[in-house]
Amino acid sequence: MNPPSQFPHDAQAPAMVLLVDDQPIIGEAIRRILHAQPDLDFHYCADGSQAIATATSLAPMVILQDLVMPDADGLDLVKAYRNCPQLKDIPVIVLSTKEEPVIKKAAFEAGANDYIVKLPDPIELLARVRYHANACRVRRQLHEALHALRESQSQILDRNHSLEQLNEQKNRLLGMAAHDLRNPLGVILAYSDFLETDAFAVLDADQREFVSTIKSTSEFMLHLIDELLDVSTIESGQLQLNRTPTDLSALARRNVSLNRVLAQQKHIELDFEADAMLPLLTIDSGKIEQVLNNLIGNAVKYSHPHTRVTIRLACDDSQATVTVTDQGQGIPEADLPKLFKAFGRANVQTTAGELSTGLGLAIVRRIVDGHGGTISVQSQVGSGSAFAFKLPLG
Repeated sequence: MNPPSQFPHDAQAPAMVLLVDDQPIIGEAIRRILHAQPDLDFHYCADGSQAIATATSLAPMVILQDLVMPDADGLDLVKAYRNCPQLKDIPVIVLSTKEEPVIKKAAFEAGANDYIVKLPDPIELLARVRYHANACRVRRQLHEALHALRESQSQILDRNHSLEQLNEQKNRLLGMAAHDLRNPLGVILAYSDFLETDAFAVLDADQREFVSTIKSTSEFMLHLIDELLDVSTIESGQLQLNRTPTDLSALARRNVSLNRVLAQQKHIELDFEADAMLPLLTIDSGKIEQVLNNLIGNAVKYSHPHTRVTIRLACDDSQATVTVTDQGQGIPEADLPKLFKAFGRANVQTTAGELSTGLGLAIVRRIVDGHGGTISVQSQVGSGSAFAFKLPLG
């Protein structure tokens, strides 16, 4: 079909019908049949040499084509319609003086859609014209819909490309800003650490509190910057994994031991359980330790004192599964979809005022995805949460 701009139409407008016939008496007879119909718009061309130009200009929904004309052969015109990009899909009904099978065969081979012996019965003519006009209208509407769909798809692709470019710029700016902030924050942290260790004795209680606040805030901001750098690196597609054969059980056990210091401050017990004889996994041990540290650290942050966090490592024929289960507050079901998105937070507060960036779980998910694994969470308000990530053995 042709572009919609060449064939404007109204779904309620009369269907245009073009008759190409050199005999005025035939033209008048068919005009009288069609002209009285409000759903049909009749046009007439008596000069076969002007048929292509007239049809191209009018863009009818049906062409009634006489076979025998003094200035043009009807079959040649049918072939010409089919070879013209603007006319190739317009239904053509051939008009002939004879009910001749050989002529019918030639007409259909040339590209005709129908064949009528003239002068046809008005009822038959109207039925056939309306049938082919409706088919043409539907085909044009379908073409316009497909054209509009392609335009929309092209616009969406352009917008997606623009969004990708903006996202890349955002990640670059984020990475640059975070990198530039690390040095001055490191200086602040170093001086506050010096004041806390070497000058603490000469400071009064208020000054000690100020120094302690400066130090803890600086540590949190450095942690936030490190996570911002991680996010910008991962989202820019630059996540680099240094995979080596690793004893996941030993890695997890060591991380649990490191987190016990934080847990003991809240009187929270950390229990570690692992299946015997776990195979070595080819993973980036530093990145997976980052995952473990985040999940265990979160379990401690969001659990009440005097509760228990269990870290369970299991293995089957295809994957290893690490599950971190707490007895904390639980997470509302409506908040679960937010957890693994950057800056996505549940409406749950840490139990001792610990700070959270809202980036940790987003980084965790991308690291696990990068290893070809999956991560999930099950939680019930008041009963705690269980975060589990799976890593393939292969």
